[in-house]
Amino acid sequence: MEPFQKKYVLLIFIMIIGGALLLFYIISLKAQLQEVKSNQSRYEKEIKRLKNVHGSEAALLNETFLDKFFTYEHTEDRYKNVETLMTDQGFASTHPSGAEIPSTKESVESSLSGLKAYEYKASKMETAYINEFELTTEYNGVSDTVTTLVKTDLLYVKNKGWKVNDIEYIGELTGN
Repeated sequence: MEPFQKKYVLLIFIMIIGGALLLFYIISLKAQLQEVKSNQSRYEKEIKRLKNVHGSEAALLNETFLDKFFTYEHTEDRYKNVETLMTDQGFASTHPSGAEIPSTKESVESSLSGLKAYEYKASKMETAYINEFELTTEYNGVSDTVTTLVKTDLLYVKNKGWKVNDIEYIGELTGN
């Protein structure tokens, strides 16, 4: 073989090796891209699932708190049942006058039914609910039922989960 032909053969051989290496590199990149897409899809699903769990935990706490706060047989029980569900600020908001927790000998019972909760998500760590429900209160044998509106503010506390940070009585719905 002539030196000119040797150069062509060597050049063709180098091009074939280079092409094969480039082909392997492209196949490797495609496999990595497919793996990244698969991981991204899996992470997106997990994030969506966690967001739903996080949100539903707040809704569940809101419902549990309202049920325990407005369904009681004795006034003292009302406060004992909700203390663990609240922040210190939230617990203080249940008796804003700063007075002692009411202790009475009179028969006071209360129950909640027909809860409708409307959520406002302020951030990942804060959410508020406007709650509408039927509140039946019985005092010394006399019963009254009213449609009540209450706002609850929930705060996500690290390592403790959702806690009620404020409760505000809005009012009662009246009408025919």
